Amino acid sequence: MSSYSVSSVLARAGRADIRLDPFPHIVIPDVLEAAGYAQLAESYPGFGRIGWDDPARRIPSNQRFMLGADMIMADSGMPDCWRAFAARHSGPEFLAEVEELFAGHWHPALRRVLDGRLTGHTTARLSFMTAPPGDETILQDARIEINTPVSGKASVSRGAHLDTPNRLFTGLLYFRDPADDSVGGELVLYRWRDGVSSQPFAFQQPAEAVEEVVRIPYRANQLVMFPQGIHALHGVGMRHPTPHMRRYVFITAELRQDWLADWLADGEA
Repeated sequence: MSSYSVSSVLARAGRADIRLDPFPHIVIPDVLEAAGYAQLAESYPGFGRIGWDDPARRIPSNQRFMLGADMIMADSGMPDCWRAFAARHSGPEFLAEVEELFAGHWHPALRRVLDGRLTGHTTARLSFMTAPPGDETILQDARIEINTPVSGKASVSRGAHLDTPNRLFTGLLYFRDPADDSVGGELVLYRWRDGVSSQPFAFQQPAEAVEEVVRIPYRANQLVMFPQGIHALHGVGMRHPTPHMRRYVFITAELRQDWLADWLADGEA
């Protein structure tokens, strides 16, 4: 890992970058130094490593596949830059950076569950290879993800939704291929149209339940990040037929308990 100098994706982000509409979030272009980003982008894994290496097996259109940080770090065949990047962004040092950046924007229910702070708790990496670790409070991940090429008609991989109710924050760092001339695939931010849905954690909200507010381009070396909350509605824009993968790193942390659902169940919405 020593051949790759790891800088945080938040190194160029500050509190002045936080946008409040429709919920607190940041959009930071060129978050990684050019040479470091290029090293990661040029060695971004292909579908054969993320999905399966069987040319006879059909690749589904516009579907999500992923490699967790634990899988990246355990794979000696992965480039050192990726192993170092995954380690840097799935550890407690990075969690502290996220907490500080979004201070004042964390949901009150989350602060209560965590005794007022995100740091100072036991942490571990979210595991996709083994059973979850013992009793750590916070599980972190920095995983490589793709949406497969769109081989059929134009489609949406996932429309307006809230992330899982145990999530602390969501971060998306895009690795759009320079040759990717596809149309669509933006990140879309929404707000509830007539109050919070009766099924807020459905896989996808019906169109009439939400309204679009912001459309963020799918752009290379751009970071989007936001704390979890009942208003953190987002989705992926329509993708049109393309042979290219939609490439990004998903940086996140979560608890073992569904703190946001528990808050709703207590009637505090």
